[in-house]
Amino acid sequence: MGWLHTWSGVVFAWLLYFIFVTGSLGYFENEIDRWMKPEIVTSNGISDKQAIDLAMVQLGEHADDASQWYVSLPTSRDPYIEISWLQPGDPEKQVRRQWYEKPLEPNTGDITSIRDTSGGETLYRLHYNLHYVPPLVGYILTSLAGMLMLIGLVTGVIIHRKIFAEFFTFRSAKGLRSWLDIHNVFSVLPLPFHLMITYSGVMLLMGVTMSKVIDSQYGEGRQMHRQFYDASQLEEYTTLVTEILPAGLNVDTALSDAKQRVTDQAISFVGVIDRGTDTEHIEIWFETSEGVEFASLLKYHARAERVEVEIATGKAGQAAAVYDLLEHLHEGLFADIYLRWVYFLCGLFGAAMIASGMIIWLKKQTMKEATPPLLISLIVRLNRGVLVGLPIAVGCYFLSNRLLPVDMSGRAAWEMHVLFAALVLCCLYCLINRSQKQWLTLLWGAALVYFVIPLANMLTTHHGVINSLLNADWLMFGFDLCMWLFAACFGLAAAVVSRQYTGSDVAKKEPLVC
Repeated sequence: MGWLHTWSGVVFAWLLYFIFVTGSLGYFENEIDRWMKPEIVTSNGISDKQAIDLAMVQLGEHADDASQWYVSLPTSRDPYIEISWLQPGDPEKQVRRQWYEKPLEPNTGDITSIRDTSGGETLYRLHYNLHYVPPLVGYILTSLAGMLMLIGLVTGVIIHRKIFAEFFTFRSAKGLRSWLDIHNVFSVLPLPFHLMITYSGVMLLMGVTMSKVIDSQYGEGRQMHRQFYDASQLEEYTTLVTEILPAGLNVDTALSDAKQRVTDQAISFVGVIDRGTDTEHIEIWFETSEGVEFASLLKYHARAERVEVEIATGKAGQAAAVYDLLEHLHEGLFADIYLRWVYFLCGLFGAAMIASGMIIWLKKQTMKEATPPLLISLIVRLNRGVLVGLPIAVGCYFLSNRLLPVDMSGRAAWEMHVLFAALVLCCLYCLINRSQKQWLTLLWGAALVYFVIPLANMLTTHHGVINSLLNADWLMFGFDLCMWLFAACFGLAAAVVSRQYTGSDVAKKEPLVC
């Protein structure tokens, strides 16, 4: 089992590290998105009726020919009004249909002009689409990495029969033995999370890895696969007749009826679907915190001489219910702020588990005389560049949001270019510079990047730490505070690593990291 555990982890180690870091950031996708759009005005205190009225005016003006309208009402995570619509395409002009999203200024109802940014969503999607490669290639690579990760987790549990006893054993300053103990801590403490997130991740992409099974029943092609997904994700509904007359069905009357039916939950979305067709209906989504569910849905249809409301009661079929459960567990959308921090920290523990595993493997390889020294030297240096370079790259991504010109063409794409350029530069630095202090340089560099982010925010926006504190804008304040916390962590790590480069007995010490 030892060789299987080792190679199932090593083959895609850097990709798995990338997936865990970017996936962990996804648990704060909304908060990152808000920080990267500082022009957004919060809408605290505005009623649902006022927000809907403002939104309907703008949708009627800018999206009258759209097939779908959505209004996002202020919530605890997104305290602002946002409208979105699906603009139909034009096959003759080769124009594809497109989604538009626009935040509103709550006092005037005008559309807020915000900077073009990749935001939190693009950063979150990195962990499965890998950005620069075709989507299908990204899905296949992440699926393969997830399968190998699952093998690594299971074989790791089998290898360490005394896994829980070893968890409480830590031997400091023991070189390789210390790293094995660190690896055990990062592996065992969030082990249920690691198993859940890996298994559910593989399952969510089973449409790619098991596409031939779908082909055999539904046929090949995107449309055939869409039939499969529609059939497998059917919702069960309870249908009731309302007191609304068909001629009087609109967003206001549906909203009023919905609030009488659901009194203990806040409305999060309102949608007008299939506008101008026989199937036009109104959807109202409520926030919920029951189990792993994060929303409940009501649909209003005008049929003949009555208006019916369909109340979603769950997935139709046990297979769909299990899929839904694992999807919600993986994405964590149901989680409150405290549980999302647990998700985030467990994800970082997963990244640390992979990083420590790579360091252990490289330490063992350097001890073997049969290992080609040039090859292992290149891998060692690249490993340094990836492990510290990725956090630096994410910091540069945030920094670019504040430093790139607001009116720059292709600005959102350039934010992502900055992220990958920073990662490549860190790897090149480690390959070119043969200094033994590469870890130290990179760690201090990461500390500097994260320390500068709140300063750049303070100088370029009105949401600096002091202003955010005075205005009780806890999201902006908390984000900057987290950046300084990360800077302190990297600085502390640099201080610990620097100890191996000082003192009279440096040559006698086993390197802390390779």
